[in-house]
Amino acid sequence: MKTDGTRSGWPVLAAVLLGVAGVYHVLSGIAGITNDDRTQAAKEVLYNIDVSAWGWFWLILGIVQLVVAFLIFRRSPAGYIAGVTIAALAACFTVFLIFVFPLWAMVVTALNVFVIYALTMHDEEFL
Repeated sequence: MKTDGTRSGWPVLAAVLLGVAGVYHVLSGIAGITNDDRTQAAKEVLYNIDVSAWGWFWLILGIVQLVVAFLIFRRSPAGYIAGVTIAALAACFTVFLIFVFPLWAMVVTALNVFVIYALTMHDEEFL
């Protein structure tokens, strides 16, 4: 833990990036729930999975990411643990969509990887 009273901007960066990824996931979840025409391509790649259920998954994950981003911004130790966990989970599941929405999947995966980096390499402000 830092004892000199200074604070880095890494947790703030992690919170902002996780929030941006959360917004992306909320929007893609809404698109999946409403059966947007663009999400029907995902059905073929995801082995005929119910796109509406997949949309609910992304919507819930996005909302959780937004809550965790707030906890990280507050520098909560629970936010640190949840942030690393939810970013890793989101990055893993986003890979499933790389063949359907490659640019979106790469951007969101990169955001989650940067969140993990910002939290794990600069954890002294949480612990």
